[in-house]
Amino acid sequence: MKRVVVVGGGLSGLSAAWWVAQSAREAGVGVALTVLEREPQAGGKIRSSRKGGYLCEAGPNGFLDNKPSTIVLSRALGLGERLLRSRDEARKRFVFAGGRLRQLPEDPVSFLASDILSIRGKLRLAAEFLLPQGDPDEDESVAAFVRRRLGEEALDRLIDPMAAGIYAGDPETMSLRSSFPKVHQLEQRFGGLLRGMLEMRKMAAAAGAQGPQSAGPGGVLWSYPEGLEELVASLADGVGRERVRTGVAAEGMERVGRAWVVRTSDGEAVEADAVVLAVPAYDGARLLGPLDDRLADLLHAVPYVPAAVVCTGYPREGVPHPLDGFGFLVPKSEGRRILGSLWSSSIFARRSPDGRVLLTQIVGGARNPELVGLDDAGLVAVVREELRITLGIEAEPEFVWIRRWDKAIPQYVVGHGDRLQEIEERVASLGGVFLAGNAFYGIGVNDCTARAQELGPQVVAWLAGAP
Repeated sequence: MKRVVVVGGGLSGLSAAWWVAQSAREAGVGVALTVLEREPQAGGKIRSSRKGGYLCEAGPNGFLDNKPSTIVLSRALGLGERLLRSRDEARKRFVFAGGRLRQLPEDPVSFLASDILSIRGKLRLAAEFLLPQGDPDEDESVAAFVRRRLGEEALDRLIDPMAAGIYAGDPETMSLRSSFPKVHQLEQRFGGLLRGMLEMRKMAAAAGAQGPQSAGPGGVLWSYPEGLEELVASLADGVGRERVRTGVAAEGMERVGRAWVVRTSDGEAVEADAVVLAVPAYDGARLLGPLDDRLADLLHAVPYVPAAVVCTGYPREGVPHPLDGFGFLVPKSEGRRILGSLWSSSIFARRSPDGRVLLTQIVGGARNPELVGLDDAGLVAVVREELRITLGIEAEPEFVWIRRWDKAIPQYVVGHGDRLQEIEERVASLGGVFLAGNAFYGIGVNDCTARAQELGPQVVAWLAGAP
């Protein structure tokens, strides 16, 4: 019987453990699994809270079906019938620019008619067809890439708010190649971004894709009736609740003979033939630092930004806007103190009681990290003022729910790809240690479950070859 310890019981750790178990079963390898999670509840930043008929998410609100890994995992776990599709109106997305909400165009025709960019901005964007391809080896910042190819106005009104909405990050420091790899690949494959998008649309049409292409990330957003926590709860059941030890942290790890020994906060020494580290980069640095100083430095170099999630519920008549979309994001140039607002009750059914609406605001990030330190009253005051300005809401919310994250989202800053390559090489040299988690291979739900799916057979292959 081979022993595997997974450090970290968030989505990455639980799905890695589940895929290791599935791969071991298919390969006929006996595996004893232990998952260590320092928090009293497994699931990491995925927390779904239903109170008074409102359902709030502390972390991600769903996952797209443009990548299959989470849909595949859901069906394998028996959650297929629990999958909840977002409403069609949620494909409409807005940006608060120039002091008002503007809908993002969903196709080239509507883009020409849109006022999201000025005529000058549209002409600058159209000139992208004439620009030479960039250096494929340069790790360019998101801002530098967009200025080079699309212009300053497109950066301000289109890309800056998107970077804030996905990463809560700063496009001036974010690596294009690591943060938005598909955009980097479009330029390298087709010679330009707009040319590549047109070619991709042609290929999609040839393959029979129907309907308009959304201005937001491709695909349809999905969740579950009681939120994303259904997924991590089902994973914990699938792994075996007795194998998921909550309230127990990994304090250190060392080689003893051919095995790894993981020391825990409750005084145990857990032996393992393989260890999966599904923890934030800074925790990985703490665990691996005594084994490799350089590796610890590389892991510490992955920065994080803080964020607060503020959910507010209102009677429908208290919100003058129709809330006919996904929500809105805000460019930095607007000087607003929220990154955006998700219209949660418009995105999914049963997120609010009948006759009520639920809005979810994100505060902080790279723009205003100090706001996360405000007390509850201070955060609510900020959100109320921002919603008054952006949506015209004068009413006091009848429901408020707040969750703060001191280190919410890892940032893939310029140089991330090179650092990751060296991290992988040094981890591989340890033998029997594997990396998961959103600090390395993508921050989204699909990225985490896809990495876990890859790790399952890799870990089992290592176990099968180990003495």
